[in-house]
Amino acid sequence: MFEQSLSFPAIVAQLRKLCQEKQTGLLYAIENGHFLGQIGLHDGEIVFLKAQKKQGVDAIPVMLGIESGGIAFTKGAPPTTRMALPPTADILAIFEGASSAAALPQPIQEPAHVPLTTTAKTVLEQTLKEFIGPIASLICADHFRDAATLAAAIDALADEIPNTQSAVQFRERVRQRLN
Repeated sequence: MFEQSLSFPAIVAQLRKLCQEKQTGLLYAIENGHFLGQIGLHDGEIVFLKAQKKQGVDAIPVMLGIESGGIAFTKGAPPTTRMALPPTADILAIFEGASSAAALPQPIQEPAHVPLTTTAKTVLEQTLKEFIGPIASLICADHFRDAATLAAAIDALADEIPNTQSAVQFRERVRQRLN
């Protein structure tokens, strides 16, 4: 049975609890009868992500857009498909970062001296894919070799987007997802 109308932070808290309990199965999220996403767990590790028509790391930005929904967890065999995903702790940190940003209005920090972390790289690459498609992986790999800070990476990747309006939207989405 679905737990009704949980906020995104509450959904993430339930996911963290399932991970800590080393659960195996599928967590489903729905809203008004519409499928929002699916997260596969194996012994508490996130091994599968799906949201809308996106899978794996491509589903993370879509999931970050969930405001609320009902969830249900089906214990049992893990998904047969194991995806190449960041570590579970990193995925939870991304989700919790989005949750805390939504729960508490915070000033946007300028990432001028913030180092470029693995989590930030994942968010940057997935966000860039929304604007320019799968070529984003190659462009990111190229720029990540040279960028020492998050600000430098954001600037370099935004410059790769040909449409000025889209480049501005890219910057805004990245800052929302990382704050």
